[in-house]
Amino acid sequence: MLQSIRSVLAIPAAYQLWWNMVGGPAWAKVLVDEYIQPRVGARILEIGCGPGTILRYLPQSEYLGFDLSSKYIEMAKRRFPQAHFVCERVSQFSLAKQESFDVVLALGIVHHLDDAEAMRLFQIGHDALKPGGKLVTVDGVWTNDQSATARWLLARDRGEYVRGEQEYVKIASQEFGNIKPSVRHDLLRIPYTHLILECVRSSAELERI
Repeated sequence: MLQSIRSVLAIPAAYQLWWNMVGGPAWAKVLVDEYIQPRVGARILEIGCGPGTILRYLPQSEYLGFDLSSKYIEMAKRRFPQAHFVCERVSQFSLAKQESFDVVLALGIVHHLDDAEAMRLFQIGHDALKPGGKLVTVDGVWTNDQSATARWLLARDRGEYVRGEQEYVKIASQEFGNIKPSVRHDLLRIPYTHLILECVRSSAELERI
């Protein structure tokens, strides 16, 4: 049964319907307004962009998204022809030398990655950012104060690497020295616990050689 549900959610239209039902639009608005806070015209990279859903909530920007699923990328291109999308997995993604971004997003992605690929994600995010730029990640998280229902749902998440707050922070700290974690229990209509990481690239850092 669980595997069947996961297979259904891999279908872009089915996932989008589920996302709307559990309160995804309100989730996205909170993320944009309170954490991402992008300016008009910002350059934005989204790692694991899915069908590009967050674009509906962003101001006009220069956007590049990539995702492992060709089905999600095909849907994203149809929905948002003004943006740029590529089909690629995190461990194989290569950033053009001249590209730099004001914001990098990884929304619901890190808990799908093992430690090695998660570290690669934070490396990509760090290297992609301009000094002073911000990477925002959002993932399910284990906490001591979450409800039994939230724990039950997290245990059945499609992501196989749900972690505790300090585990996420430890991975992010391999690349970022300025990390602000926020735990939220109220972002969806269903009981669920999210960890939001705001990782800022120091304005004093030199570009990697």
